[in-house]
Amino acid sequence: MATLHDPFKSEIAHIVCAQLKKTAQELGLDVQITEKDIYNQLTVPPDFSLGQAALPCFLFAKSFKKAPNKIAQELAQSLNSQENKLVDKIECVNAYLNFHCQFKKLAESFSNSLKSGEYFKRDLLEENEKDKIVVEYSQPNTHKAMHVGHLRCLVLGDSVSNLLEYAGNGVVRATYPGDVGTHVAKIIWYLTHPTKKELPKENQCRWLGQMYAEADEAFKQTKGKEEEVEVKEHISEILRQLNNTSGEYYELWKETREWSLNELKDIYKWLNSHFDIWYFESECEAPSKLLVKRKFEEGFFIKDNGAIGIDLSQWKLGFAMFLKSDGNGLYLTKDLDLITRKFSDPKVTKSIVVVDSRQKLHFQQLFKTAELMGYPQAVKSVHLSYETVNTEDGKPFSSRQLNGLQLVDLRLKMEEKVKTDYLERYRGQWSNEEIELTAKNITIGALKYGMLRVDNNTQINFSLEEWLKLDGETGPYLQYVHARCSSILEKLGSAKENINFVINENAEKELLFILSRFNDFALQAAQQNRPSILTGYLYDTAKSFNRFYEQCPIKNAEENIKETRLTLVENTKKVISEGLSLLGIPAPQKM
Repeated sequence: MATLHDPFKSEIAHIVCAQLKKTAQELGLDVQITEKDIYNQLTVPPDFSLGQAALPCFLFAKSFKKAPNKIAQELAQSLNSQENKLVDKIECVNAYLNFHCQFKKLAESFSNSLKSGEYFKRDLLEENEKDKIVVEYSQPNTHKAMHVGHLRCLVLGDSVSNLLEYAGNGVVRATYPGDVGTHVAKIIWYLTHPTKKELPKENQCRWLGQMYAEADEAFKQTKGKEEEVEVKEHISEILRQLNNTSGEYYELWKETREWSLNELKDIYKWLNSHFDIWYFESECEAPSKLLVKRKFEEGFFIKDNGAIGIDLSQWKLGFAMFLKSDGNGLYLTKDLDLITRKFSDPKVTKSIVVVDSRQKLHFQQLFKTAELMGYPQAVKSVHLSYETVNTEDGKPFSSRQLNGLQLVDLRLKMEEKVKTDYLERYRGQWSNEEIELTAKNITIGALKYGMLRVDNNTQINFSLEEWLKLDGETGPYLQYVHARCSSILEKLGSAKENINFVINENAEKELLFILSRFNDFALQAAQQNRPSILTGYLYDTAKSFNRFYEQCPIKNAEENIKETRLTLVENTKKVISEGLSLLGIPAPQKM
């Protein structure tokens, strides 16, 4: 459900609802129908020439005791005799009503709402539909290198947060770095055994990423050998010191953790990402165990073979373990503490956790447990899953295997390629700052759009060459269309005020109509947590603009036609810019 935010569809809903109520009254029928009911049934015909909105009349058949085809015919006859603002004519096709738009009026209405800024500020949700949502995403482990695969979670969470806010929800952006655990203890062990390694003064995170891969391999080499027991004792001691927040290993952990966090913040800054709150696994470690023990003493949790947990079998979720028989916690333990922190704000109504698809059962158990503990917010909470990002040959990126460039190196490589392939020709015309900023923006556009353009539950094969192309379904292609709009307006000037719109060509009509539907797609993307809905819309809009630009000359057109087309260019620029912003992608003025 949503508000009746689209003027064209809203007018259709109004005139149809009024006519149906009038007919019902004349027939002495008690028909309960609202404008919202009709608005939500409207679809778009498969061919633009058939109309710009379609209404199936099947849903009225029972109330009026007539065949849907007959209802459609009578409605078309009645509505066509009226004078409407945005609806030009109505055609009956079997049991459907097809509505044709009055494009001159739509151009006036839509352009004015864009110019005033009102269009992008409309309430898309009813007040009772709005939530305050904690969106948790980007949970990178410290002490290891970030690669391009880690971006999917970050980019997805960022865009979903933007879309939810745009629709009218309150959003708290949260990150939850994994700064403790066996993976951290392994690298601390490797840095101190058999002798303490000298810490570098620069390129610390690049070095740490290499050490992480070496540590993992070194640990594997101890399996089944005499030193395995000794190594495990060392790792247990490291974990004990981290838990007690004291000791030589703890001090080394603090220093190297700071390196990782500083690099994370640099990456987030480069990508224009921000978080309202930072949770850390290390903060949840001890409190989570105390929470589980307290709930066990209260009788909420049970013991099973020495482990503490809860039987969720009646929901087909098995036994959820929260403390192992040796007293150690699990990821589920810390996540239980984390979710109680999120829901400590009584205004928070749900949580969305962006984590890969392999954790499906984990979050089903977590949300059900939290619900049974008395947190109603857990019922509405969502595990927003995603699939892996792979190399071009389909192998998942791995920090352990170092089978891809670290993100800090990849971004430099991509920026250099952008400058070489696209921007060097502007040396001397543009300042060095403009070239550097544009290279950065195109790189960000390529990475983010590449992550978002497919459904989050589809695997992605990363291709530097393909993602940086200026044609096809890429971020740089959309950025180029925005820059082209800017260039046209810079050369020909902005459209005048109080235009007498002249829209005769199909390319003009199609562009205007798809632009006017931006809020529909933004809302769908927000309600379904699927930015790929918006990326598809923006790609279609960019293609529509290019058809318009090829078929509808601007510079030498008759005055009213020229001003109309300049307005369409302005509107395209505004819509593409807003759409890219919701994806977290910069919109360059020139490329």
